Amino acid sequence: MVKRIAEISLFVVMFVAAYAAMNYYVYVHVTLALFPLGDSPVGQVVFVLLALSYPLSQFFKSWRRRALLMAGSLWLGMVAISTAVFLLCDFLSLFLPLGNQAWAIVFILALTILGACKAWRGPAVKEVHLQRKRGTPFSIAHLSDLHLGPQTSLKWLEKVIARVNSLDADIVVITGDLLDDTYERAVRFLPAFRSIRAKGIYAVSGNHEYYQDVEHFRRFCREAGIEVADGKFLKIADGVNLLGLGGKITRIDSGTEALIREQLARSGPEDYNILLIHQPVGFRKTAALGIDLQLSGHTHRGQIIPLNFLIHLAYPYAYGLHALGDSHIYVSSGTGTWGPPLRIGSSSEIVKIKVS
Repeated sequence: MVKRIAEISLFVVMFVAAYAAMNYYVYVHVTLALFPLGDSPVGQVVFVLLALSYPLSQFFKSWRRRALLMAGSLWLGMVAISTAVFLLCDFLSLFLPLGNQAWAIVFILALTILGACKAWRGPAVKEVHLQRKRGTPFSIAHLSDLHLGPQTSLKWLEKVIARVNSLDADIVVITGDLLDDTYERAVRFLPAFRSIRAKGIYAVSGNHEYYQDVEHFRRFCREAGIEVADGKFLKIADGVNLLGLGGKITRIDSGTEALIREQLARSGPEDYNILLIHQPVGFRKTAALGIDLQLSGHTHRGQIIPLNFLIHLAYPYAYGLHALGDSHIYVSSGTGTWGPPLRIGSSSEIVKIKVS
């Protein structure tokens, strides 16, 4: 317990330090570009309030909380984009006379607006075709990282579910980070999930489920008609099995390998085995153990610049379809967004996987 508290405290300190440094870096560049307006007392107050709006939202309720949360999330995204743009400007200024960088602020605002529109538009449908040696064809609608919470519009979710139903998939799977809120505040989303048309709906928890308390997630799934697959071996069709690993698993260690072996001992020699695990880890090991298809999420494909480039440093399989022999992994870029409601350099997606 003490170790866990120390790890969380270290993470918070590092995040706050990095966030403060990024805000200061952006502030310096904005004031230089908009001097003297940007360096005025009013400009300073506005800048500080925007920087603090996300943490301040935790002390309010109802519409005030949602308004501050939205402002803080957008600001977090703008700071990330601004840092990348101003770093590029600083680098180019070593070789080119860029002069006043007010144009960079216009570019940042344009990127933010485009990113917000892209996120609001919702996920695109991506189709993936795979082959198995024997058995009846089947299809999967793969959702991930919906992050249902205060920023999620019910209208947006209903549009997502309508797209899922239009795919006419045999099963729907959700690979973690479904909820970013308590059960009590998430009940408004239940009717949308109850309207899903499929032979089965399965989900595993992600890391975000444990931030609120995983019991909120389990209760929500129970009421929504979603079967939680954490730690389970499920025969979902003739010759098709589903295995689930929960959101606390960040690597495939010896204990996890033993669990997968134990579960696969119940499958037939010609069965097709699907593994749901939130983080895209251990594919080489799971493929060697006999998993035919691993479905994961978590990375959001970076979601916004410059994270879309950096995410590949943390995960060898950061996005899309990859193969090792006859085994495959598909890593979703996420159906929703987390933090900044923006998509720049990545897209939200619903993946329809046809196995024939």
